[in-house]
Amino acid sequence: MARLLIGFGIFTVLFQGSFSNNYDNHTLMRLFPTNTKQLEAASGFHDPENKVEILKSSRGINDTLDVLVPFDRMHYVEDFAKEKGLLAEVKTNYGRSFEDLNERMPRRRVLRKFNVFQYNSFHMIQDYLDTMAQRYPNLVTLETLGNSYEGRRMQLVKISTNPSIGNPVIFVDAGVHSREWVAPSMAIYLIHRLVSDPTTKLPGHELDGLDWYILPVVNPDGYEYSRASKSNRMWRKTRSKNGKCYGVDGNRNYGFKWAVSGVSHDPCHKETYAGPNAFSEPETRIVKDIMIDNAKRIKLYVSLHAYGQYLVYPWGYTGQYLPPEWKKLDRLAKAVSEKVQRAGGKPFKVLSAGKWYAAAGGSDDFAFGAAGIPYSYTMELTDGFEFSFPESLLQRTLPQFYEGFREFGTQIKNEFGRHRKKRSYDD
Repeated sequence: MARLLIGFGIFTVLFQGSFSNNYDNHTLMRLFPTNTKQLEAASGFHDPENKVEILKSSRGINDTLDVLVPFDRMHYVEDFAKEKGLLAEVKTNYGRSFEDLNERMPRRRVLRKFNVFQYNSFHMIQDYLDTMAQRYPNLVTLETLGNSYEGRRMQLVKISTNPSIGNPVIFVDAGVHSREWVAPSMAIYLIHRLVSDPTTKLPGHELDGLDWYILPVVNPDGYEYSRASKSNRMWRKTRSKNGKCYGVDGNRNYGFKWAVSGVSHDPCHKETYAGPNAFSEPETRIVKDIMIDNAKRIKLYVSLHAYGQYLVYPWGYTGQYLPPEWKKLDRLAKAVSEKVQRAGGKPFKVLSAGKWYAAAGGSDDFAFGAAGIPYSYTMELTDGFEFSFPESLLQRTLPQFYEGFREFGTQIKNEFGRHRKKRSYDD
């Protein structure tokens, strides 16, 4: 149920008792800043009781602040919105909007075949990667990287027509935040297109003079936990144990400007717990090792997330200043956005991550600032549906994003390939 409220004279909340889903009695509120003063207020929103979860912060005028509100904090958010003059869209009983979970139960995993346009279990994803390596041995190599905290095997997919010649590399990862299911789906679709589409192997296409490294699920433990039941659907962090509590925000755990801004130091509260120290999580150490071990060849890093349709670049730890190369990063991001829009998708909002809100310890900052990767981005996929983007829309949406990756590939080949043509995004 969603309603757009023009004023706050009447603010109705439907409270329907307790259900098995922790979020059935929560209300999703999307607050709309329409001027600079309201944007400042929305950007500074904070619940002193730490019960209201911020799903998405506002990055500009008319870009919503999305908060998930328990019943006992509705008056607080309602008063905040009224005081700041923010319009609101309200969706009550938020947990009931989650899709039918029967398809994700273990008994169904045997019956349901793998499909690139669905949300597959981690086990099915691993089987798919093994199958692709067996079916396309001249294109696909799997490198076992180690295990997650709970012991799940993590593999890097390397796609190349000629690994020995040292082509520039694009490194893509996804799924560091468990609940963002569309991100691993995009990574799988990227693998599918690169390997299965015969046109990508022709001269001038995505595998001509360019190698791709893809890690489809950075946080497999959290991913499977979010699939286990409706009450776990919004889990974001890893599954490591910290005292009596579980989980670290993997995208606050990287060792570049670690914990200087936008993080929590309390393992039992907040979704942004940075961990007891940088790289405390085996999953983030695995990504770090990929970057460092291949730093001379990786020219572009993209971390896939959801949601909001943003394409952001360093710095993330601060909004006070930009790296000297920011214009170059900005131009390529806007070119990628244009390609996605031409394919029928929505344009990305392009800006530095810290201009949205400062948050240290992100993988994009580490790639750019520590590993020296010249292009580094966080790509927030989809706008609308929050973290429950419908499977039925994947078949239309994922190919649109793929056109953006084609543009990424073109630029990296042109700038760093053996047959350089131009450096169109240089200052």
